[in-house]
Amino acid sequence: MTTLHDPGGNPDDGDEVRPAPPRRVRSIIPVGMVYAVSPTTAAIMGDSLMYVVLPVAALEFGAGDQLGLAASFWIGLALSINRFIRLGSNAFAALVYQRFGLRWPFVASIAAGALTTLAYGLGSGLAVLLLARIVWGVSYSHMRLAAHLTAFGVGTSAMRGRLMGFFNSGQRLGSLIAVTAGAALFQLTSREITFTALACVGLLAVIIAAKVPNIRPPRTRAYGGVLRNGLDAWNLAVARLPEHSRKLRLPMLAISLMRFATAFAANGLAIATVAPYLAEFADGNGNILGGSLAAITLAGLLVGFRWFCDLGLGVPLGHLSDRIGRRISIAYGMAAMVAPLALIALFDSLIIVIAAMPVLFIAAVGVNTALDTALGETSPGSVRTEAFARYSTWQDLGSALGPFAGFLIADRIGFQGGFLVAAALLASAWALYLTATRKPSPRAR
Repeated sequence: MTTLHDPGGNPDDGDEVRPAPPRRVRSIIPVGMVYAVSPTTAAIMGDSLMYVVLPVAALEFGAGDQLGLAASFWIGLALSINRFIRLGSNAFAALVYQRFGLRWPFVASIAAGALTTLAYGLGSGLAVLLLARIVWGVSYSHMRLAAHLTAFGVGTSAMRGRLMGFFNSGQRLGSLIAVTAGAALFQLTSREITFTALACVGLLAVIIAAKVPNIRPPRTRAYGGVLRNGLDAWNLAVARLPEHSRKLRLPMLAISLMRFATAFAANGLAIATVAPYLAEFADGNGNILGGSLAAITLAGLLVGFRWFCDLGLGVPLGHLSDRIGRRISIAYGMAAMVAPLALIALFDSLIIVIAAMPVLFIAAVGVNTALDTALGETSPGSVRTEAFARYSTWQDLGSALGPFAGFLIADRIGFQGGFLVAAALLASAWALYLTATRKPSPRAR
């Protein structure tokens, strides 16, 4: 069994420090990281395709009007519940890995993820759909944490950014394949054939998952004094900061709230509602642009572009933020996010949607990369792991509320109303960030 090591870490932080094997250090991407990422690439395809096909084929999945609630409520709940469940399952995954090691829980999470994809294709009824989405949320908590632990377990501090980027690119590759090729297959064949094919790919990935390094992370110690002082709102929002770092709480909260807002807008609401909004421009055959393209195909291409941006632009846009600074990078990126959302909200135009969505997605990649880095640079090293955990929960909460709120708002004021709410939320979070970081310290830059 491999013990989690931190070659570039601080022994005082409580991590066991061991040098990484020389062979792995020389590798561009250690093979252990490939074993942790590629199964997730395969397993995530079923989940990603659901964001495109469920809103426009809800009855096939059993998400119609029932129990006195509109279909839009059930669609939003189904697309959000997997993220809501992660607010608790993220911590559960950490306990599981500490207790049993990484390999076999990770294998189980890949198998469970593939079976949820099969349930999307062969299951029937709302209860099956919601149960599958819950299981997927728990599974993904384990997949994401496995990649993070492996990145810290098989490489040195000099390559961790590269390995974390490899994970983000890997999972987005699976999403990109799903919302392009998967959406086309759904259009040409059937729900049963499409999701069964994706499930088979996920089940084959279990073989690869069984080769992941069996890392067992050490049990983390709570920050001193927490049992005496208890958990207050700041602890839950950012981290248990030492007394001398209390002045960092507002900047850390502002960064976390911005990550919540970007996840709500670009990862949640926009992706979940673009397909049904485009369908409003379609003719009786479901085609748009003069009958030359199906609405669901265009939605798949737009959402696929979102994943393509994550796949190809994360590293160069992150490098840009290194050159011009986090605050400037975030400012330009936020302006480029708010503007297309406002245009979609104010003008009921298919051309504006087609032009604005790619701008939104490109800007989101740059903002999120800068925010991720800013959070790490702002938080003290002694609580950085805990701070990132809180930060990830803000992200999951935003991604969860986006689809749910998007469909509830659409029921009352239309899909454009949802884009207007997203633009207002981003602008408010941006204003708080500018206020909280008005005089950034050199460390925060």
